[in-house]
This record gives sequence, C-alpha cells and structure tokens, in this order.
Amino acid sequence: MKPWKRLLVYLLLNIIVTGITMLAVLYLWENTAIKELMYTTVEQASAGETPRVPDQDSLPGNAGPQRIEIEEVGGVGNLATEYILLKHSTEDTEDTVSLQNWVLRNENGHEFSILAQSGIGSLELHAKGAVYVYTKTGESNPIELYLGLQDPLWNPGETVTLISPEGEIHDTYQIP
Repeated sequence: MKPWKRLLVYLLLNIIVTGITMLAVLYLWENTAIKELMYTTVEQASAGETPRVPDQDSLPGNAGPQRIEIEEVGGVGNLATEYILLKHSTEDTEDTVSLQNWVLRNENGHEFSILAQSGIGSLELHAKGAVYVYTKTGESNPIELYLGLQDPLWNPGETVTLISPEGEIHDTYQIP
C-alpha cells in the first residue's frame, strides 16, 4: 500500500473515533446531572460563595425527598429590591410541593411563614418552578410573594434558613 493511502486510512479512522467520542460526551452532558452540577458550582464560585454539591436525592433520575432550594438572595439591604428566589429543583414533571407552612428564618431568629405573611392561602411549586419572595410590601401572586415588611431583612454574610413544614432545616444560603 502506498504511504499516502495508509495516511488517508489513519486520518479517516481518527475522524471516526473523534466523532464517536464527541457524541458520547455530548450525550452524557445532556442526559446526566454533570451539566447542572458544573454550572451551579462555577456560578457560586464566581459569586464568592462556597459551592454546594447536590445530594444524591436531588440529582435527576433519583427518587428522593421533595426539594425546594434557596436559589438566590438579591438586593440585600435595599428594601425596594431585596428578594429570595425559591426553586423546586426536581426533574419529575408530576411532582409538586405546597409552600403551606414553609418558613424563612434569619440569623436573629426571626421567622416568616412564607404564605401566611404574604397573604396567599395556598401555592404549589411544580417541577423546576420558582417563586420570588420580596421583603417589601406588594400584591402577592403565584410568582411573586411579598412579606410586607418596612425594613430590609437580610445583611451580607448572614445565613438564610428555609424550614420545612415539619420544622426541619431544609436548606441554607449564606449571603455573600
């Protein structure tokens, strides 16, 4: 076999192996929790937070406890913009979580019943659903809840605690 034909065979074999490897990596990226874990870790590290690694129950495809997470705390110290973003992190489209009797607690021990304080009788978060909880006064609706306070609630460096209806700490978030 001539040298250029042998080189052509090796080049074609290299192209085929590279293509199969790329397809395998893309498949794993899209169909596992690797992408979500990587993005969450990078975003939190760039914001100066300690990255949180999800537990096994919260990873896609794992049946586990219902998960509501404190996704973000923004506008800290400014009543006009201060909020907490709560997200239901499940992949199961049939899964819903009622926010009835869920509580937010600050480091001073003050607790705020999310629905009772906002004047909403009931609210359920569906899979990948989210709700903003604002400190200020406003008209609550299914995507924005208002606690109706007159002063900002959160300070930099504080820890926000989300407490389940059973009275257990469900999630914490340290404000950068």
